[in-house]
Amino acid sequence: MNQLRQRTTYVQSIPIVAITGEIDMVSSAPVSSRLAELLDRNPPALVVDLREVRFFGSDGIRALVETKAQADELGIKFGVVSDSRVVLRPLEMTAVDQLLHLFADVDDAVTALGG
Repeated sequence: MNQLRQRTTYVQSIPIVAITGEIDMVSSAPVSSRLAELLDRNPPALVVDLREVRFFGSDGIRALVETKAQADELGIKFGVVSDSRVVLRPLEMTAVDQLLHLFADVDDAVTALGG
């Protein structure tokens, strides 16, 4: 059974949402909800860390695209951290990698988005 876990920490007032597990049809709703909740707080940026994701389906891609659109509307910078083919390959295949700011680690994301 999929145990999706989300943990939010802050670096320089930027929320970092680290997700562990599988992002699929069932688990994408809580992920989208959490990201929307954080955007409502109007942070300077929002970073999603997907390095511990073991499965990343089309619903995960949709969640990221929707979050990016919401962030753009609010003028909030949005970045995704992943060094895994499980996440990067679907993003490349759908050209969503061209839409998102992708980073290999959280420090790079915070540096790029925090300035």
